[in-house]
Amino acid sequence: MFLRRSIADLEAEHAAGDLSDEDYEALTSRYKAAVVAADESGRETAPRAGAVSRPHRPRAVAAVLAVLLVAGVAGGLVARSSGERVAGQPSSGNIDLGTNDKLSQAQQLVQQGKVLDAIKLYDAVLKSDPKNPIALAQRGWLLRNVGLVDDAIKYIDRAVASDPTYPDAHFFKAMILWKDKGDPGAAIPEFRLFLANTPDSQSAAQVQPLLVQATAEAATTTVPHQ
Repeated sequence: MFLRRSIADLEAEHAAGDLSDEDYEALTSRYKAAVVAADESGRETAPRAGAVSRPHRPRAVAAVLAVLLVAGVAGGLVARSSGERVAGQPSSGNIDLGTNDKLSQAQQLVQQGKVLDAIKLYDAVLKSDPKNPIALAQRGWLLRNVGLVDDAIKYIDRAVASDPTYPDAHFFKAMILWKDKGDPGAAIPEFRLFLANTPDSQSAAQVQPLLVQATAEAATTTVPHQ
């Protein structure tokens, strides 16, 4: 039942103009797929962190977790390396305390599964600071996780242009090029840029094996035509 209620919430938010047509279509399609899967299994999956949630439902629609967030290393990297950069501020310029607070709150919302609320906060940051690399990269990653890969790349490329030393943007771009575009060779320099710029040794230790794997795959992979 919570899956169908959440679809209704999305419809209401779309009707109110708070959700774009593209985001609405991408999110509702995944919710409806989760409803079908739940009906086939005879029950709905209990909520878990990582799924889209409405503001008045702290933990909703976790059955679409696998679609919304990649498993394993990515979530930890977002929490750690982004958190460090928020605390230290991006090298491309200072950000005011209000922006810093919004970025931190947005990261917390993502961890709680409130993805739409996080996107709204990133949009609020970008309205006053269109070149903020953290908001650009993190918003792009959220778009990727709801299937809007091409839009995600645009945001992440803007983040890289704004601050080439922001490591998360390179990690996100590497994962998209590798896993979504099927081009491990193009991901290699992005992984290397992440490793060159991250101050977090734990994140670096997690990404190094990904670089090795992408390098091995690149040696045997024929890149599909885009």
